[in-house]
Amino acid sequence: MFVRSKKLIAIVCSLCLAFPLAACSAGSSNSGSSVSESAGVSGTNSVANPSNIKLGISFGQNVHPFFKAMQKGAEDAAKKEGVSLVVQSANSSVEKQSTQIENLVQSGVKAILLNPYDSSAVVPAVQAALNKKIGIFTMDITVTGADVTSYIASDNVKIGTMLGEYIGKQLNGQGKIALIDDPSVTSLKDREDGLTSYLTAHTKIQVVAKQVGAQSRTDSLNAAENILQAHPDIKAFVGINENSSMGIVSAIKSAGLQNKGILVSGVDSTEDVMNGIKDGSISVGVAQDPYQMGYQSVENAVKWVKGKTVKKEIKFDCEYMTKGNVEKFIQRESAYNTSSK
Repeated sequence: MFVRSKKLIAIVCSLCLAFPLAACSAGSSNSGSSVSESAGVSGTNSVANPSNIKLGISFGQNVHPFFKAMQKGAEDAAKKEGVSLVVQSANSSVEKQSTQIENLVQSGVKAILLNPYDSSAVVPAVQAALNKKIGIFTMDITVTGADVTSYIASDNVKIGTMLGEYIGKQLNGQGKIALIDDPSVTSLKDREDGLTSYLTAHTKIQVVAKQVGAQSRTDSLNAAENILQAHPDIKAFVGINENSSMGIVSAIKSAGLQNKGILVSGVDSTEDVMNGIKDGSISVGVAQDPYQMGYQSVENAVKWVKGKTVKKEIKFDCEYMTKGNVEKFIQRESAYNTSSK
């Protein structure tokens, strides 16, 4: 899931030293999404005592509920494993994230859990860490141009395909739609690819407008307003993450088109998306599980530091959220205790 707001400036920087304890049922590493895994890679380090293991996290930004859930999963796993965890946020700054990676390496971490703000701009810092035998475990979004240790994310191409399948069915395979995206982010680019590939192969639906704006609600709102002015006859408006879907909903309401039957999609089981599904302003969502991304990333990093083999890539399956089943996801997020309330 990628969602980020360039307007947000909150800084989350904490140092947690946790001791072994039993993980709660919501934090169990096998308590939710099914995963597909690729071939493994063995760690080059071997640290037997968990209390000697320090891991670092650098989020592109983590004030959004999606990344709060990911952080909560990582922290719960660190407590279970008895390892130290340093959590930092780059606050939507490539320069700051690159510096954070460098500083984490200097601080003596054995591995870094990375949610990159820009998939290519952080490569020099990432490669420098890898050259020093520091593991890089990317979460949700990976980097382009460096061979990271492991990558955990949803199957983002499949998310796009799922959106295409739903829209195709609802529109009977024809009509005009619009899209707000951001191809500079690997997860969003994969979703766009899955969506357009499905629509091209299986429908006569036309994507008549596409604008970059998914990194913030303000950008999404502006992009959606521009598109609606030029194409008020579109039948569906694809939000490819939470920010884009909520910007689209606001633009539709502002234009007085909320009763025109425009289908709106969203991604992520965040409070706003789930409320939008409940009130009908969002027709369908695709739920990811960021808690498990953070949880299993820590588990893998600890295994790797101990010299064990970890999977090179793990992809989580996702599920549709509709008005008929959204309560299930509301209850799941409540169990994770990551609600913004």
